[in-house]
Amino acid sequence: MDFGALRARDGEPLAFVLVVQRPDGPTRHPLDRKATLGKAEDNQVVIDAYGVSRYHAELCAEPTCVLVRDLGSKNGTYYDGARITEVRVGAGATLRVGGPTGTELSIELAAQPRMEPSDAVRFGPLVGGSAGMRSIYTILERTAPTAATILIHGETGTGKEVVAQAIHQASPRKDKPLVVIDCGAIPPNLIESELFGHVRGAFTDAHGERKGAFEQADGGTLFLDELGELPLELQPKLLRAVESRTIQRLGEPTRRSVDVRLVAATNRDLAAEVEAGRFRQDLFFRLAVVSLRLPPLRDRGSDIIELAKHILAQLGQPDAIEFDPPIIQALLSYNWPGNVRELRNALERAIHLGAAHAIPMAAPGGSRAPRMLDEAPDLPFKEAKDQIVMGFERAYVKRLMGRHRGNISAAAREADIDRNYLYRLLEKHDIEK
Repeated sequence: MDFGALRARDGEPLAFVLVVQRPDGPTRHPLDRKATLGKAEDNQVVIDAYGVSRYHAELCAEPTCVLVRDLGSKNGTYYDGARITEVRVGAGATLRVGGPTGTELSIELAAQPRMEPSDAVRFGPLVGGSAGMRSIYTILERTAPTAATILIHGETGTGKEVVAQAIHQASPRKDKPLVVIDCGAIPPNLIESELFGHVRGAFTDAHGERKGAFEQADGGTLFLDELGELPLELQPKLLRAVESRTIQRLGEPTRRSVDVRLVAATNRDLAAEVEAGRFRQDLFFRLAVVSLRLPPLRDRGSDIIELAKHILAQLGQPDAIEFDPPIIQALLSYNWPGNVRELRNALERAIHLGAAHAIPMAAPGGSRAPRMLDEAPDLPFKEAKDQIVMGFERAYVKRLMGRHRGNISAAAREADIDRNYLYRLLEKHDIEK
């Protein structure tokens, strides 16, 4: 992994924190240069636990990673299930001291470095110069040319796959395959074969060998879309593939090495999924080395007009719509619950039916018309349902917080929901507290 991709623009080193899982709860220890850990009281991090030596290991914070060195301990320091003498790890890494099932340690970032928005108004196939998109471009400009693993958050239809294409095209792997796997579209009993492949006879219908997505993407990029839909029982196998860059075909006893750059995307709140036990924390950390959140179309302002013109050009009909004031007002005032995908659908209809019959128009007086069930976006059922729910959540929480002038406790009491859940909704929909 290219940890240098995470360095702050001005060269400022990243700030790491060591998290120690103790019987009475985790403790956090900032890593300032070098620290030793063990049972002895003169260690910077004292761990009085079974299997831990007096002077067990040493951790050294480097500009973009942490060097972990075992100090000749009796029961060992373990990373990725293997005993190590020395290893460099990044944020999200999990280690154990005192044996393979000993005390768990993890590495976190104390804070993300502040980055100024890019001056660009495009990045590869991505279009739009809004502040939210220019912040995305800043991250992509610095990480796309590296091997860093990237996790993309965003509502359905915001263009997460286009971001993956932009990352691939801006990387040294651009001449190798970009392989896309939609974890939500593959039946659970087939997804392991889709990811890792199989050999003949591995299961009833396995009549020959088949390469999985990891092998198909060898040398290139593997994009895992709808990551939050991945079955829990398959997540440990994905974690091992991510950490070791090796895979095992179904029915094959040996593992194969693969060279892939991983990009993943989700419209779920994975932190909440981890808390609920539906997604592994270690896998989440592994895939969220670099994390970015795409803004919904409704928050991108005049980008909507630029995107509309760009899409019409892609469709070979650049002059199909006259962007007069009523059309511009309609495009800017509509909520676009289906995001860019819904915009494209509306424009395709407009080419054939005319803009007035295809583009959602504002309600009288210029206010946004509320989305009703009989106005569901032109999307598959699950996506349409998700977007209606997302729109309801955002509108409900905005009104709720407005009534209580930002008072979280009062708002949570009225809504009869937990304060932590309300905090997650605010973050999910990017609503100011």
